[in-house]
Amino acid sequence: MYRLALRMLTRDTGKYLALVVGLTFATLLITQQGSIFLGLIKRSTGVLQNVGQPDLWVCDPRVQTVLEIRNMSDRDFERVRTVPGVAWAEPFFSSRATVELTDGSYKTAQLIGVDRSTLVGQPPEVLVGSLDDLRAPDAIMVDESSRSKLAYPEIGDTLKLNDRRAVVVGICRAKLGFDSNAMIYTTFDNARRFTPLGREKIPFILVKTQEGADVPTVASSIRERTGLGAWTRDEMEWLSTRFILTQTGIGINFGTTVLLGFIVGLAVTAAIFYQFTIENLKHFAVLKAMGTRNGVLVRMVMLQAITVGAIGFGIGSGLAGLFSLQGRRPGAELAPYLPWQLLLMCMAGMLVCIVVGSILSIRKVVRLEPAVVFK
Repeated sequence: MYRLALRMLTRDTGKYLALVVGLTFATLLITQQGSIFLGLIKRSTGVLQNVGQPDLWVCDPRVQTVLEIRNMSDRDFERVRTVPGVAWAEPFFSSRATVELTDGSYKTAQLIGVDRSTLVGQPPEVLVGSLDDLRAPDAIMVDESSRSKLAYPEIGDTLKLNDRRAVVVGICRAKLGFDSNAMIYTTFDNARRFTPLGREKIPFILVKTQEGADVPTVASSIRERTGLGAWTRDEMEWLSTRFILTQTGIGINFGTTVLLGFIVGLAVTAAIFYQFTIENLKHFAVLKAMGTRNGVLVRMVMLQAITVGAIGFGIGSGLAGLFSLQGRRPGAELAPYLPWQLLLMCMAGMLVCIVVGSILSIRKVVRLEPAVVFK
């Protein structure tokens, strides 16, 4: 019976391909837009993507996202260092700077400043040059993917950051932030000279807890003793994610696109599959006249629906995977993120499309009178 159901499905090649293509497009739309949305959310974490050494990030207690920070003072920094359970604490600079290019144009860059002695917060990978060269006065490292935005600077070239001289001493590789600005690394002291900020000049304080110390307890002590905010990396990522979801229209825009993909899949499945069933009613009537029970006929219809759904989902998710791989290239402006959880959710959505889209067909088959075959 089930082999017969599959032969009925593939007999009309045109409608069979239309079902597969419709579900493939719906899967691709849902998965692709979902992966782009998750990629943007991941990029919203900004500098958190490139720093893995500290246990805690200390900053202003009212921070909502790493993209908007109110600076702290040197006194705040010294107070954090004295909190019990803190092994070390180092300043970390993150701000925007205007880079003047040789042709007179200018670009906005994300300027990252790391501690000169420990280099905590250093770029994840250095491609050309040495980290030790970063300790020189006015030295900077440019992210590999940012070179095209800064007129392809080479080692030894001089740039102007906020009208101050900066010498390129290396090329590194780091993940770009939410706004995809060029990324430049330097030391904390150099960063403060490049970007005057007034009396309070420390955006973040990176904290490593002592071995065996309880991280949440140390974070609570920092809050109580200094009045500052102290969060783990995961907590800071959630703050930025929540800000993007609640304070911007990104969630609504991408959610609408994903919903449209679901509706397309549902409409295509219901319309074409119902028409397919209508054209095969005579075959179902013959089977029913021969004594085939309704349960068997329902399972035959569901097998047909699940078959085209699985093929459409496989092709659509494969195309989305290829798209995601293209976004993994260094410097790609679009950085989709495709975890297995997203594929699982898409599969569940396609299953709902298949089941709901098959209801009309199932009802038609169940209510079918066997006498139809004799008319």
